[in-house]
Amino acid sequence: MEPLQQKAHFLRRATGGATLEELNRDVAPATWLSQWLNTPPVTVPQLPGLPNDPKLLTEIRQQLINWILTQTITASNPFHERIVSFWRDYFVISLRKTNNPYMVADYERRLRTYAFGDFQELLFQVTTSPAMLHFLDGRQNRKGNINENYSREVKELFTIGRGNYTETDVQEGARALTGWRIETDLQAGTTTSVFRPGQHDNGRKTYLGQTGNFKTEDVVAILANHPQTSRNLATRLWSTFVYPNPEASIIDRLAAVYRQNNRSLGKLIEAVFTSPEFYSERAYRSQIRTPQEFMTGSLRQLQIQADPKRVGNALRSMGQPFYNPATVRGWTNDEGWLTAPSLITRLNLARQFTLSTGDAAGFKFDREKFSKEALLALLLDNNPGQSIGGNTSNLSIGEFAALLLSTPLYQLA
Repeated sequence: MEPLQQKAHFLRRATGGATLEELNRDVAPATWLSQWLNTPPVTVPQLPGLPNDPKLLTEIRQQLINWILTQTITASNPFHERIVSFWRDYFVISLRKTNNPYMVADYERRLRTYAFGDFQELLFQVTTSPAMLHFLDGRQNRKGNINENYSREVKELFTIGRGNYTETDVQEGARALTGWRIETDLQAGTTTSVFRPGQHDNGRKTYLGQTGNFKTEDVVAILANHPQTSRNLATRLWSTFVYPNPEASIIDRLAAVYRQNNRSLGKLIEAVFTSPEFYSERAYRSQIRTPQEFMTGSLRQLQIQADPKRVGNALRSMGQPFYNPATVRGWTNDEGWLTAPSLITRLNLARQFTLSTGDAAGFKFDREKFSKEALLALLLDNNPGQSIGGNTSNLSIGEFAALLLSTPLYQLA
């Protein structure tokens, strides 16, 4: 890759897309990574309680989503936002099912706090969160009446994967996970998870070849330290941020980083972004932008001031609103996003982003900040190929920006 392509490629994967200021700064990717990995995370502000009117719950839910949208687009640590987004799609919950913004706010805080930390701690925080206890029925799991839902999914989706456990492991794991309950105080605007020892099965269990009086902490430790967990986690990170179907040698290398650094996610993520293959031809423009990536990346790159409600409506129309995945497996990351209706929506949004005027439009694009040359470098790495045809000299800055956002090449990250 040319130097401009390398920088743009790194920033696309690390931030969703470079701003013009970032693209022009003489900063090495390793410097950015170090800074971002060592910056304290921004967490979710306390949501207001509901002392009188439960109908306000819808407004509070919208307030939370608006905060997440704004943070995703404008955060001073965009890399943290990208990794938190990865964890939202990895450890899936649904606001639609919980219908409780306080649970989701608590969950978002946990993901933000432990995004670069010890995977074992992150897994424990997810497992015992009110949102996950509600979403995968852990709140119903108690001594003498086990619910196997989370015990199955934590292995299949979050850690060791299919083929590496038995039905007995699912049952024994469910026994070990018993005893957790959810307490929500709507007036205070808080939700917490509470362990009830009397509802926990404290008998001996045999789980993934080990026997003991296991409880939640033990299940999490066994799974987080299982060799297959390191491989599956490395595969998912690489497939998301570099290219799909990675070579076995790459996964071996990354899994070793995980094991040798006490399950450090920061070290593992850093290894992904500093691998030589990250800048290979196979990696360049190899990922299809999801609706969230198209929306937030476009707004970030062009520094467009956006009404969060309009952004949320557009994401719903494209099928990818925050915290409402279609299944427990999260969002698809393939050409399924490039259906005819979705592409038409992207074309319409490109024009709304750059050509709308007035506060009612919901988007404010400062055309004075950009030249056509700058836009071409920013959005297409100075390499439009066959994406732009004909004479564009008669197009305004807004029209030219809309054209670039609509190109097939821009749909690839």
